[in-house]
Amino acid sequence: MLNKYRICSIYKLTIDDPLHSSDEKRLVLIGMSYNNSILVVVHTERGDNIRIISARKATKKERKYYESNV
Repeated sequence: MLNKYRICSIYKLTIDDPLHSSDEKRLVLIGMSYNNSILVVVHTERGDNIRIISARKATKKERKYYESNV
């Protein structure tokens, strides 16, 4: 699923996102793409399916967080 967004699975962070939904567990994945962009993908799991809520380039703050935690 996340290979569709070309995220390198070796260097990625996944964090819970409790602030945006009380109905379902949301996860925020921050990872390096194969073209060296840092991407943010917010998703949730519904049964056997993974639903992408958003996918975008990381903000400056998110890039700093990623770089300090990988």
